Amino acid sequence: MVSRHMFQRIRELSESGMSIRAIERELKISRKTIAKYLKSNAPPRYKKRQTPTRQDPCVPYMDRILSLIDRVPNILACDIFILLKEEGYAGSLRTLERRVSRIRSEKPKERFFEQHYKPGEQAQFDFKESIHLPFIYGERLIHLHFGTLPYSGYFAIKAYGHRTYEAFIDGFHSFFESAGGMTDSVRFDNLAPCVRKVLKGDERIYTDRFKKAINYYGFGTLPCSPGKGNEKGDVEREIRTQARRIIAAVKATGKVFHDYDDLNSWLLQHAEKYRTAATRNLFEEERQHLKPLPPRDVDILCHTETMTASKYGTIRYKKSTYSVPDSMIMTDCRVIAGPYEIRIERPGHEKLYCLHQRKEDGTHSILLEHVLPSLVRKPGAMVRWAHRELLFPEPSFRRYFKWLQKTLPDAEEREYLKSINLIQFVSLKEIGLAMDIVQRNKSRAPFDDLKALLLLTSTPSPTAMDQKPIQTVLSTYDDLIPSNQEISA
Repeated sequence: MVSRHMFQRIRELSESGMSIRAIERELKISRKTIAKYLKSNAPPRYKKRQTPTRQDPCVPYMDRILSLIDRVPNILACDIFILLKEEGYAGSLRTLERRVSRIRSEKPKERFFEQHYKPGEQAQFDFKESIHLPFIYGERLIHLHFGTLPYSGYFAIKAYGHRTYEAFIDGFHSFFESAGGMTDSVRFDNLAPCVRKVLKGDERIYTDRFKKAINYYGFGTLPCSPGKGNEKGDVEREIRTQARRIIAAVKATGKVFHDYDDLNSWLLQHAEKYRTAATRNLFEEERQHLKPLPPRDVDILCHTETMTASKYGTIRYKKSTYSVPDSMIMTDCRVIAGPYEIRIERPGHEKLYCLHQRKEDGTHSILLEHVLPSLVRKPGAMVRWAHRELLFPEPSFRRYFKWLQKTLPDAEEREYLKSINLIQFVSLKEIGLAMDIVQRNKSRAPFDDLKALLLLTSTPSPTAMDQKPIQTVLSTYDDLIPSNQEISA
């Protein structure tokens, strides 16, 4: 069989002066075939077979294939192929794929029915869409919590760093805060932090924390059937659409977020852009039918637990370690785990607490301001400390420490720890810049020179990163400048 391309190639080679024997060697085609198509001016034509030349290998297994597709609608052709091979199927995977595709194309299309909702009747929630967004400290995976009122089409989005129960219930409360009230019932997926076991129909065994939230808010629950996302199709469609729009808007504008507050503020404005006039009018009508929302309650929205801080000055929450100040070591502490932060406080001491950004399970949060005072007193401990890398946040810090090892070989640990302990007055970035200057000047008293350099224009402040620039007032000096009359006199 010669293709149209090969027919054209034979004629091109012949026109270029090649003999039939040379064309035979070039194209690996017999001389009779070459001679035949050189005499013909028309390319070859082939008729489609009217009857198959061999039996379809799928025919003996049709009942089995149909049974598998009915029982498991989403089963892949390759999975059917593996099962049929064990039963003696001798055909190819490609043949089976074509047969399965033809069966599915002949299946009647599913009918959808437009749903009607009453004002304030139901809210739908989804918490499974995840996207990557840019922050000033790098790109992060963001989980989107999406809520909508299907009657009016009102929706709101909130971003979280972790897909936890605290994030879900905070997104639930935040949505109703933005809407100005609650609906009679909520529809949601069977999230593991909320649903312990799925029973028949709408019956579920809920977790203790979610049962507590149901009693506190007083809403009716409408969980989706497993694998039936169409039961809350309004929120399913909208969140996928909005996720694409968010990614496109961020890339088009070059937006980079500072933190989650900045991102969530931007998401509120983003949602407002896509609310039509019809949605706003219906929402104003629906707002009148919403129930009052109870106030935020830490025991409902956060996980609280009392535990004792270890002798290492840490608290173990789930699989992560969080540091505490020296004053909390070996004392009972109350851990309040929210969607974004972990707050550790000492009961009965309102002013004694610390905040950590919530970490993924297995990662740790050790704050320098918690460990430096003790390390300064025990400088030898830093040599084998488990979290030693925390003491070198930037390359300039490691260069400075290596320089100290050469300059002060007997006191490099203490001198270095005293240097980074200046974090209580200035930022780490300022300390790193000053370290480079001291090292470049080959100082004989590194810490004294570093301290003088940093504190010459700095004011002690626990929030040095947020220091505002000095506002100069020149009106005082204007009075000292002599006027033209005074100069002429």
